[in-house]
Amino acid sequence: MPAIAGPTASGKTSVAIEVARRLDGEIISMDSRQAYRGFVIGTAAPSADQLAAAPHHGVGFLDPQERYGAGRFARLATRWLSEIRARGRVPILAGGTGLFLRALTHPMFEEPPLDPARRAALGAWLNRLEREELLRCATRLDPVLAARHRPLDRQRAARTVELALLTGEPLTRWMTRAPAERPPLRTATYVLEWPAPLLRERIARRAEALIRGGAWREEVRDLLACGLDGSRAFDALGYADVAALVRGEAGVDETIDRVSRATWRYARRQRTWFRHQVPENAVVLQALDESTTPGQLARRIATDWRESG
Repeated sequence: MPAIAGPTASGKTSVAIEVARRLDGEIISMDSRQAYRGFVIGTAAPSADQLAAAPHHGVGFLDPQERYGAGRFARLATRWLSEIRARGRVPILAGGTGLFLRALTHPMFEEPPLDPARRAALGAWLNRLEREELLRCATRLDPVLAARHRPLDRQRAARTVELALLTGEPLTRWMTRAPAERPPLRTATYVLEWPAPLLRERIARRAEALIRGGAWREEVRDLLACGLDGSRAFDALGYADVAALVRGEAGVDETIDRVSRATWRYARRQRTWFRHQVPENAVVLQALDESTTPGQLARRIATDWRESG
């Protein structure tokens, strides 16, 4: 099964759509933030035209308050894979959340049963915590995990606290000792690798276009009006910065700079992760530049897939 991965702004969505056209495929999104309803512009979720061009799964289907980690993604993706294949079509993975890909190629532990009432009560309490307080709790309960993933995002920190308090065992212990939830999935993984200066430029251009264009601000205004600034989804890159702009607490140029810098830092972490954590048979498509078209990359991927049988 083809899997198209890479850092933010590397063109994964466009390439995946072209591959889907060539292989009569359907796309499964490996993005932890595009899954949330109402979070479209800032997460660079597929547009209406792109969604019409190829069927997508895992986009815009979750309530912003819901948790969406690698374990839940793997369970959903397993179902989507089965459904797509039953229709006689080719499933295509695409996205930049590396842990989602790894959850399929290196299955995670089988989650222990958790009392729903206690889990709901704990979740409500964790949602009220300030980010720094939540990170302190996670670090105390699972220092090994906290040291391995710096900085912990809010979702992973909440998961760490939840599992430690409800089971009495830290997440790292479950990860290393519990049996795998499902067999490993074999993928033909392609990583889009842009030269750092070009990728940084693409990120800056995208941030400027989204913020100056006004659509992202309108999206954030709607989210604020719905009281979703405290939701799990709102910690997606740039949303707090654009909210400050909407409230008049920051200027346009300042916001563009903040979002560009934060996105580039995230892209650097993604690049590092994909260099070391992708499946052994992964193909890194390097030396990309602005003359490289999604069609050219898709042709290579589709041809490889057909030749592999």
